[in-house]
Amino acid sequence: MNCRKPMQLRLPEELKDWIKAESDRNGSSQNSEVIRAIRAAKERRNESGPTAKTVQGGLSCQM
Repeated sequence: MNCRKPMQLRLPEELKDWIKAESDRNGSSQNSEVIRAIRAAKERRNESGPTAKTVQGGLSCQM
């Protein structure tokens, strides 16, 4: 089961335009493109090693 919670996100117009163009190019939703971009940034951070204090543990989803 996926636990997803809505999040309002304010973006500069040029980023919104870029996300729209990427979603059109990839045939995906704008939400999927935001998730893809964040995951790519997360992977780059993990590959370069920790540079900031990390939080141990995780969040659980309860209904």
